[in-house]
Amino acid sequence: MTIKNTDITFQRQLSRPSTYIPPQNHNSQKDNIERQEFLSKLKRRAQVYSHSKEVSLEGASISLESGSSLEEALQPASAMLRKMVEKASFKKLLMKLQLSEDSLFEITADGKVKAHYAGRTLSFESAFKLAPDLDDDLVALVEMAQLTGGVVTLDDQVSMTQWLRFHRYLLPRTVIDAQNLIAFLEQPQPVSPPFGNYWEMIKAGENNPLTMSSAERSRLRALIKEYIKGRPLLEYLSGTILGGRSTHFKRSDAEYFLQKLVSSSIALIWAKGIVRDLDWYGAQDNQPLSDESLQQILFTALLLDLHPMVGEQQPRNQVAGFDLYAAQHIEKSFASVQTEFERHLINNHRISEQNAALASHLLLAGTAPEFLVKDLPPTLLIGTPQWVDYCRIIEVQEIISPGSSRSMTHAQIQHLMKSDSVTESQQTLNALAAVDPVIDWALLNGIATHNEVNRSTKDSLEVAVAAYARHAKTFAETAETLSRPLPTRKSVALDILKQVAKGCTYLEDDVLHQKSNRSLEDAYAKPFLISPVELHMSNDLQTGDWDLKHGESIYKAFPKMLPNLISPDGEFYRQFNRNYVSQAQAMSTHLKLALSSLPLPDRARLLRGQVTIFSVRPSVATPRPINYPPMIPFSSLLDVITPKDPMESQKDKERATGRYGVVMCTYFEGRLSCYELFTLHGVCRENIELAELIERENLLHTSPRGSEKNYSHPAPVHQLPTDIECYTHGVTPGLVNTSRGVIEKIGELSATRLPSNTESKGYYQSFYSNEFDPLVNFVLKHRPIATYEELVKECWGQTRLEALRAEREEGLNTFLNIVVPFKSCIEDISSDDQDRQFQGVVACTLEAAMTLLLVVGVIAKVASLAARSMTLATKASAMAKTGLGLVSSLLNPLDGVTDLLKGGAKLLRKGFNGSIAALENAISDLRRLRGQTQFEQLARTVDSDIIRLGTWRPVDSSKDLFRVWGIRQNDEWYALNRFGQPWGAKLKGFDFKLKLPTPHWHKVMPKSYARTVIKEGLPLASKKVDDAINVLNDPTLIQESNAVLDLLLANDSSAARSTYRDYLIAVKEDLSNIKPGNFILDSSKESDAIAELHWGLYNDWKTGNKAQNANHEFIRVYSNNFNDAYHRDHFNPGFTADTFVHEIFHGAPKTKDFTYAEHSGIFQRGSQQLDVSPLLNLANGKISMGLPSFPNTNYNRGMAFKNADSFALTTSLLSQLKTNKQAYQQNIATMKAALKNANHGYISGQTLVKINIL
Repeated sequence: MTIKNTDITFQRQLSRPSTYIPPQNHNSQKDNIERQEFLSKLKRRAQVYSHSKEVSLEGASISLESGSSLEEALQPASAMLRKMVEKASFKKLLMKLQLSEDSLFEITADGKVKAHYAGRTLSFESAFKLAPDLDDDLVALVEMAQLTGGVVTLDDQVSMTQWLRFHRYLLPRTVIDAQNLIAFLEQPQPVSPPFGNYWEMIKAGENNPLTMSSAERSRLRALIKEYIKGRPLLEYLSGTILGGRSTHFKRSDAEYFLQKLVSSSIALIWAKGIVRDLDWYGAQDNQPLSDESLQQILFTALLLDLHPMVGEQQPRNQVAGFDLYAAQHIEKSFASVQTEFERHLINNHRISEQNAALASHLLLAGTAPEFLVKDLPPTLLIGTPQWVDYCRIIEVQEIISPGSSRSMTHAQIQHLMKSDSVTESQQTLNALAAVDPVIDWALLNGIATHNEVNRSTKDSLEVAVAAYARHAKTFAETAETLSRPLPTRKSVALDILKQVAKGCTYLEDDVLHQKSNRSLEDAYAKPFLISPVELHMSNDLQTGDWDLKHGESIYKAFPKMLPNLISPDGEFYRQFNRNYVSQAQAMSTHLKLALSSLPLPDRARLLRGQVTIFSVRPSVATPRPINYPPMIPFSSLLDVITPKDPMESQKDKERATGRYGVVMCTYFEGRLSCYELFTLHGVCRENIELAELIERENLLHTSPRGSEKNYSHPAPVHQLPTDIECYTHGVTPGLVNTSRGVIEKIGELSATRLPSNTESKGYYQSFYSNEFDPLVNFVLKHRPIATYEELVKECWGQTRLEALRAEREEGLNTFLNIVVPFKSCIEDISSDDQDRQFQGVVACTLEAAMTLLLVVGVIAKVASLAARSMTLATKASAMAKTGLGLVSSLLNPLDGVTDLLKGGAKLLRKGFNGSIAALENAISDLRRLRGQTQFEQLARTVDSDIIRLGTWRPVDSSKDLFRVWGIRQNDEWYALNRFGQPWGAKLKGFDFKLKLPTPHWHKVMPKSYARTVIKEGLPLASKKVDDAINVLNDPTLIQESNAVLDLLLANDSSAARSTYRDYLIAVKEDLSNIKPGNFILDSSKESDAIAELHWGLYNDWKTGNKAQNANHEFIRVYSNNFNDAYHRDHFNPGFTADTFVHEIFHGAPKTKDFTYAEHSGIFQRGSQQLDVSPLLNLANGKISMGLPSFPNTNYNRGMAFKNADSFALTTSLLSQLKTNKQAYQQNIATMKAALKNANHGYISGQTLVKINIL
């Protein structure tokens, strides 16, 4: 074995390196046990709180599993807490507080120290002022409590809230939150299919940053052309392998037949030929390749042959020269656009109709997987808010598990769309994933242009987000306006009285009676009590005729009332007219939103055709009475025996005609189309059968309704293909499909001449262009839900006194006798249950006649539902806004550059580059929650010398540095594919020093932790050095101490002992002056070292004033490695002490680093085992100098006396001689035996010594 050293090793004073040991794959299993217990208890909690909206996890806990992520993260803190409670100063503090040492102690994130004993809990953080030497411990423990979810304890139970916080779940506040979390924890997570999205070798991904180079792609295309003389590879292989079909392949079968194609023996021969001619791994006989790897190579060849731009930079949303989201595709279905795409491939890229589905499947899988989800409904239209949110979910799924979305159904995607984020990582990823779809939405709707996006994606995103949110805001503002109650005469009168009779508590109570001036018509009425507000409505309060029967007069109690009392009439009309205008505008918006939401072809027909409006009603035919002159005898008899024809009066027809909807028929391009506009619900839908009925009965050519005075013969009653009560009673559309009724013509709108580009407008442009204003105005004018006069009369109201005077006591007919909908379904609208919200109104029941104001209230509720549904459908707006913030703060926008993120994700593929820390953390966390990535699993189960994570540059001069998973075969490194096998050309210059992503507990280690460990280690380091000095000074131990000097320092002479003693004295002096402030804690740099002494800075400190230099930093501690080693050695303080002794030997003694003792790989609590063979070999002159020209030249034995780690271990062993002589003797015997077994030559095996025995 040879230890090679470079020049830089001699220039840096480094500690013993931390050995790379892949983390063991046990966390996920233990985490899952905790997760299952958490899930069970959360379900019970959700059940307990099911009757309320909020849910609490207070007092709920789960068992902490040994080896889980949380348990490992808590280990350093728990060890520190255990040491703290064992300190004498802490025990002294407990005595002062009269607390038992058997108490269970915990430190909380807010700095509280709690002791649990005998069912009692005492908090005593302020008492720590009595033990200031514990302050550093407390600070570190509080910080670790904050980073591990809330509490550091010695208990084996943790609260459910701490478990959630540690794993970065959002705390559930409501029952719905809890249900979302339960669903997330229970639902099986989609996994990538065997070949992912097929593009692994072409398109960079988070786990495969290495793809084929441009030269390799060109070479492969040239090979294919050479093989089959320019014929399309897909056509050739399909004909050869899948030939004999008379019909074209279906989209639903594309994946099956593609797999069948590439797995055939013919295809595998093709793949082997490609590998051979490219000189990739697999070209040689000793380079086996699996069938799966060969199939992936053939998928790559098929893709590259389909279009020359595959793998190259393409304009936004273009695939094989086809713009998937071109403006003309707005509001088309995915199937429709895919059909156009396949036609493009057939017409332009030599693909036959038979194979078009196979080609489009391959191309879309890696560029637009949203097209390949199963069971996509035709109602999901491109460019709509629902499409944006759908694309966002697909984006997230593909980032986590490439290719997974095409194995999912639309119903599964919808379920994910309804669910809110349950982790911080989900929030981050959802926010970033919303960015691209929102920009595409803006492009489709004409809000942004491709030039603007190319010029500045960030600016375009800001414009897109603002416009996207604008539409949702319109829904919300409409709902808010319609939900504001119209002012009534009573409300106005009450407001006036509250101002002029402040403090009056009986304004609405019936307490006043008439004391004087009763009018003649009232004199015969029974006296009654009435409220002040009703009297003021009729202007009777100001007469002074009414007052309290008992007690102080209202006029005396409120002397300022009468002089300042004004009539409510004028104020009522002023307020009513102002509110009526805004209500009418909101109602117009309500209908315009419904019309602009129609599919684009339907909008075009209504806007460009001849529109005829119809009303719907039941028949009101009754026998018409004959009025005989009074002088005719037997008139009553004639009335009985004379036959009468049924007739309808215009007045009865008006009363019966439905207020809550109209039928709109449009004749356009030789076709009649009919639409039902339900004004109450804000819903418009086409009814083909109704159009056939109207055309068949020639109703387009009937006359509009006549004068109110006329009688007419009954209109024909038809079997209608709709529910008449949707028009007459406001019943929810769709519950009943047929009924009997009359359709009558209201009027016509002439065809509008519109620009030829009308049909390309999306719903957004359609709404804001006001093109539906004429149609909406016509409907509201001729068939409003309530007229101005009706609403005025309703809001005017009538008091009992007014009714008495009008002799209408028994029938207060100021309330309009119209049938209005009583919506039990309002409960659905107002519900917090998401399923009920999405299903909408499911049933309505008819109740007794209600006031017209309640009808207006129903419209408000429906508008609120629309606004809420819009909010649910446009969550991407808020997410994209968050994503904009993340883009601005975390990513570096390179305007005009279109490139993949450096992590390879499709995310933000059109304009952002740079730091992706937030994205990487989000992806990493979600993958951890769903299981490890396959490469990490491989690295944990395979020899770490075979599969490693490293860095690689394409060429030495390249500025690009890739983080790559590599696999070693025959002493050569190759990129690792998804099947755990090598692929491609050799990775020359692959640097595999990178470690696997650090264990989760690494992320929760504050600097204060390492600083506290350092503070505790310095005294022990001094003690070890002092022990070694004492041993060297003890004449009775000369023989025993000389043994280790000879073995490790290669010199046990008196002069050597003296020099060593001088070194120790200098080291002891330095250690006594070193303070925690002299250490630099560095967690940012990649290094194998645990610590490093900077000689120049050390020299400044050494020659300066020690007191003034207490914070002069000269020792760098690589805190991740330091914490890792300390944790691995079970928090053994001896490890820390030896590290510092090693570093200080670089100081005054000026030793170097020629070699180190190595980690044994055995980590036991209570001791440390090291492999000292390298140190023995150095002292024996058997370590190579690493000179390329002289490989057999070794260091002489004397170099051991200049090696820092030799002195550090010798010091530790001499200290052991003083404290544990038996262990020392055993170690000496072990080292001597190793030399003897090697015949004092090179020791190739391990020589294990046990030190730092506790």
